[in-house]
Amino acid sequence: MKLDSIKEVWIARVIAWIILGALSCGIIFVFTFMLGPSLFAIPNLSDKIAVALYCPDAKSTSVAEGASTPTTSSPSGGYGHTVEITCTFADGSTKVIRNEQFALASIGGMFGLGGLCGVGISVLLMLLPFFLIRKKREAE
Repeated sequence: MKLDSIKEVWIARVIAWIILGALSCGIIFVFTFMLGPSLFAIPNLSDKIAVALYCPDAKSTSVAEGASTPTTSSPSGGYGHTVEITCTFADGSTKVIRNEQFALASIGGMFGLGGLCGVGISVLLMLLPFFLIRKKREAE
């Protein structure tokens, strides 16, 4: 869109940014809560996120997945599988990422990655008014 004055251009851009801001809220919400959980389908991504968070300098890792165990002390509580990751460092020391740490890192990481994708798309959308809304060139 080509406008006649700089004032009209900036008014149009501000209006576009307000509309895109509202649209971006929806985009970030959808990407966080729909794309984030679907990232669990990518094999070993949650393991890589947990290792990157808790053992960034690890030379090697080994994953031990256990059987389904109760998640609460209540007899009517739910069940979930257990995961423990053992990180081995260059000096030979080890660190174990417990199931609780793994769960926090993987769930938070997946939702965070989904949210970051939404933010990236929203930032690109916010740049569109600079390219689409311009002042007309003056005739020479």
